[in-house]
Formats: sequence, C-alpha cells, structure tokens
Amino acid sequence: MISMKKFLINTFKRSLAFFKKDLINQTSYRLSFFLNILSIFIAVYVFFIFSKLFEGSNNYLEKFGNNYFFFLIIGISISDVVLRISSVINTEVRNYQLTGMFEEIINLKAPIIELLSYSFIYPIVYSIFRLLIFLFFAVIFFDLSLDFTNIGLIIFAIFLTLTSCIGIAYIAGAYALAFKKGNPLSAINQLSVMILGGVFFPTTILPDWLNYISQFIPITHALEIIRYLFISENFLNTEVMQHFYSLALLSLCFLSIGLVVCNFAIKNGKKNGTLTIY
Repeated sequence: MISMKKFLINTFKRSLAFFKKDLINQTSYRLSFFLNILSIFIAVYVFFIFSKLFEGSNNYLEKFGNNYFFFLIIGISISDVVLRISSVINTEVRNYQLTGMFEEIINLKAPIIELLSYSFIYPIVYSIFRLLIFLFFAVIFFDLSLDFTNIGLIIFAIFLTLTSCIGIAYIAGAYALAFKKGNPLSAINQLSVMILGGVFFPTTILPDWLNYISQFIPITHALEIIRYLFISENFLNTEVMQHFYSLALLSLCFLSIGLVVCNFAIKNGKKNGTLTIY
C-alpha cells in the first residue's frame, strides 16, 4: 500500500515537472502562441468560405445535415489532435538525441519508456485546448450548430482516439530509436489520416478497397462517432456502437503494439549502445 502510494506520488511529481517544462518552453514564445490562435481563426474562416462551394443537397453529406462546414470543422479539429499526439515520441527522441539528454535519461532510475510517456501530457492538454478553440470560433463567429446532449460519449470517443494516437506515437518513436533518420511512419500516418480518415470527405466516396483500408484507421471511426453525436436529436444506435467497438479495438491494438516495439527498441539500443547516437 505504501509503495503504491509512493509510486503515485512520484508519478504525479514527474508528470507535473514535464508539464511545467513544456509549458514554460511554449509560453516563453508568447508571440508564437498568439499567432497560433490567430492561425486557427483564419483556418476556420477559410474552411467556412470553402464549405460554401458545397452548399445544398448531397447524398454523401445527407446524414450530416448537408452541412459541409460542420463536416469539415470536426474533421480538421480532430485530425489536428491526432497528428500532433501521434508525433510526440518521434519528436522527443530526436530532441533528446540532438541535445545529448539521452545520456542523462539512461542514468536515471525510472524506465526510459516511462519518462518518454510524460512527454504526452502537455501536447494532449494543448491539443484539447486547440480543439476547443476551433469549435469556439466556429460556433461564435460562423454559427456552427453543435448539440452537447451526448458530450459524455463524445469525450469517451476522444479518449479512445488519444489512446490510439499514443500507441502510434510509440511505434513511430521505436522507428526513430532504431533507425534514427528518415521516419516514413510519420508520413504514412499523416497521409492515411488526411486522405483515408474521412477528414475532408466521407469515406463512402472512396473505392471499396480504400474504404476497407480506412476501417483500420482509428480516426475514421472517431469522426463518424463525434460527427453523429454532435448533431441534434441523434442518439446512440447500433451503427455508432459498432464504430465504438472498432475504435476501442484499434486503440488497444495500437497501444499494445506500440509499447512492445518501443520497449524492444530501447532494450536493443541499450544493448548496442546506439541510444545516444543520432
């Protein structure tokens, strides 16, 4: 009982330390922070204008109320979270290797993968903040209509999505640890999310074989769930439950695979003495 309490206290302290480190690093560039907020507003405005080109009845957008702006904003805001979180470990590994911090991390008592995991805390908080800013601008300035009746289920869907992103981040991080430069997994992830994930257009538009592949991409199911539940008078049904099952299964698979391959890459790097080499 005492050891568990001590573990939780140490975990909290380390989490807070990593969060403060990243927060101080970001807030030291205040102009950059405000420019990021401004860029979100500009992006929402551009997507609003762009969506006007697709106004009117559309078979593919019928279940989304024929509202392409709604479809687009949800897709862009969620993909922003997904791509940001799924690149965390890859970015941190490169930074540690370039700055020589890996030598210090290796000498710490805590497992390396545990220390890498703390790197998710600030990006997750910041990504959720950006998501809320996207929706805030869209609702306040461009009259986007969102129903928050199912907000609990929406939050759960976002949680599962974050879990899958963390798994993907571990996989990309393992590649960075093993092969150092030129990580193709990050590029593959970006392309699959933006093209096959249903961000800009419904996956039903895709050819059957691409539509089949898209079902193995977590954001595909996340967007189907979140878009459906944000529409007024929509409630949990069999189709949404199926997307929940698929998202949960994919999240579990990606997280499990990510932890295994990242641990393997760390152990192999320690054995070969290549962790600190970039």
